Amino acid sequence: MFEKFEPPPEDPIIQLIGIIRNDPRPEKIDMGVGVFMNDHGQTPVLSVVRKAEELLHAQQTTKAYVGVAGNETFNSEIIRLAFGDSADMQRTRGIQTPGGCGALRMLSDMLYRVAPDRKVWVTDPTWGNHYPIFRGSGFEVDSYPYLDWNTRTVDIDRMMSGLSTLGQGDIVVFHACCHNPSGAELSPDDWDEIARLASQNGFFPFFDMAYQGFGDSLQSDAYSIRKMAREVEAMVVASSCSKNFGLYRERTGCAMLVGESAATADVARAQLLNTARSSYSMPPDHGAALVAMILADPQLRHEWEEELRTMRERILGLRSRMSLALRETSGTPDWDFIADHRGMFSLLVLDKQQVERLRTDHAVYCVAGGRINIAGLKNADEIQRFADALVAVTR
Repeated sequence: MFEKFEPPPEDPIIQLIGIIRNDPRPEKIDMGVGVFMNDHGQTPVLSVVRKAEELLHAQQTTKAYVGVAGNETFNSEIIRLAFGDSADMQRTRGIQTPGGCGALRMLSDMLYRVAPDRKVWVTDPTWGNHYPIFRGSGFEVDSYPYLDWNTRTVDIDRMMSGLSTLGQGDIVVFHACCHNPSGAELSPDDWDEIARLASQNGFFPFFDMAYQGFGDSLQSDAYSIRKMAREVEAMVVASSCSKNFGLYRERTGCAMLVGESAATADVARAQLLNTARSSYSMPPDHGAALVAMILADPQLRHEWEEELRTMRERILGLRSRMSLALRETSGTPDWDFIADHRGMFSLLVLDKQQVERLRTDHAVYCVAGGRINIAGLKNADEIQRFADALVAVTR
């Protein structure tokens, strides 16, 4: 049986983790792996999460299943966090999933049940796992214009031109905020136009929201979803708590949908639950229980928002200092776009040789194409060493 298998292509990010781990150079800089790190190079457990864990330990009386839908307090709190007052809650539903990837896959599988002939469109570029997730459900996947590869900003004219050709046979995947891998952001005015086009042409919006609170604020990072929810009859959102709660290994996500009516929303949720039941049966409890506790308690929520603000300000500060260091080192404004990007990532648009030289000559690691995790830098010394290395390989 197994001898018929061919080795699958290795995930480049997983491969990179191993290469970095085996590099003995103490000065190595890891800007590849997509996790938030503090000034000490650690991905910390938030203090508010530790408090919630203590409370959960004291209060929890069973480890029985939580049910296919997961923690319903978590579901309702995440819906409010994402949609605010913008969506008609009579038509909005959600279920807990194993991480944001689980939410993406469950929503994709559910949609394929009712619309297998539709085509899925993702941004060019997009997060590498989007293609295998949607193709794994059975969809044909293609891309629409997003990044201007020269300026590293959103090519809004080409994007709108591409979206204008899409209609009721299309599912369009959007990054709600903090675009991965580019870091290039759409403005509120841009989202207004996109929402108007979705309503006019009838393509189906599918939002991936992995970084709410890592861009400008919890509210502004959700503008895209809230605007779209006011304009279209139906849409879906996959949300992750990995970054903004630091719950990477707890696999905490939510699959949300807005239906044309309360009745259709109920039926769609039932289909989503059926999809989940045939996949992983029941979601894990721990992470969702912590998030539910934090969001439902005013004091814990305040503490979480403050810790989230600290993480966000660290990233923004690193962006500003990196941009300045590159301007001073290169003598050009060519890298100023880094300060304007949002979230953990920026796409530098480097070729294979430049990425390899960063690794071999300077012990600086990034993903192929030059996607860097800004939060991988710890201090001013590393910022300058990175600036020196990048200028050296691109000069």
